[in-house]
Amino acid sequence: VEYLQGDQTRQIMAAREVIVSSGTVNTPRLLQVSGVGSAELLSSLGVNVVKELKGVGENFRDHFSVRLVARVKNSKTINELSRGPRLLGEIGRWVAGQPSILSIAPSLIHIFAKSDPSLEQPDLQGVFAPASFKAGFVGLLDDFPGMTCGFWPHRPESVGYIRAKSTNPHEHPEIQANYITDEQDRRVLLAGMKLARNLLRSEPLSKFYDFETMPGEDIQTDTEWLDYAVQVGTSSWHLCGTAKMGPATDTMAVVDPTLKVHGIKNLRIADASIMPCCPSANTYASTMMIAE
Repeated sequence: VEYLQGDQTRQIMAAREVIVSSGTVNTPRLLQVSGVGSAELLSSLGVNVVKELKGVGENFRDHFSVRLVARVKNSKTINELSRGPRLLGEIGRWVAGQPSILSIAPSLIHIFAKSDPSLEQPDLQGVFAPASFKAGFVGLLDDFPGMTCGFWPHRPESVGYIRAKSTNPHEHPEIQANYITDEQDRRVLLAGMKLARNLLRSEPLSKFYDFETMPGEDIQTDTEWLDYAVQVGTSSWHLCGTAKMGPATDTMAVVDPTLKVHGIKNLRIADASIMPCCPSANTYASTMMIAE
């Protein structure tokens, strides 16, 4: 393994095997600059082919999330509690061991739902939070009291890729997600966005629902909904698939069932990149299981 320490290039020799665990973005990039991947891509990078595996960096999948926001009345939300004197109060409550926004995750409720009632299993996952983010951001809270509900398709069929742009380890790779390019993904996401609107306007929340701020009342048709999704949709940070597991007969498979890279001795991959498709939930637990 060659690595940089400051401006010094160093090497470590493995006694038994090397395990790559650099994540869905950096694992394929590392393989590509090391000579493992598509021969066409490696040639464009000026990298000698050690092993041609066409699937390295391909099959990129992610959960594409779209959230709706409503302004809240008759209650304080995390938006206000995380600023100024109220935040100092929340810090004090946390220090005293009392309930505080410092001890919770923003998405307090997770929802599993069906885009079509005839389905046997849910194909949507959603979140609800007594907080809201500014358009196009996850982490930048609104300046007014807000609540959020959003959904993403569980098992996306849209696939993209991750490809090294050079052999410079400091240069980020090209990431092309191709979100909701698949018709099935668009259909499921449409159902999820409409469900989010219905939930925010439901009777149990009527005491707190003021009006919808994102996307707003003027969004009604499917085309308008999808335009909104393209404008504000974000990654759920569930990236996977760029070094997928599969048999050697699968020309796009990168690792076998023991996580060994096809055609290379003593090299394994242990991260979310080996998942052939997205799991029907957050990827954290699955990734930890792969590592174990």
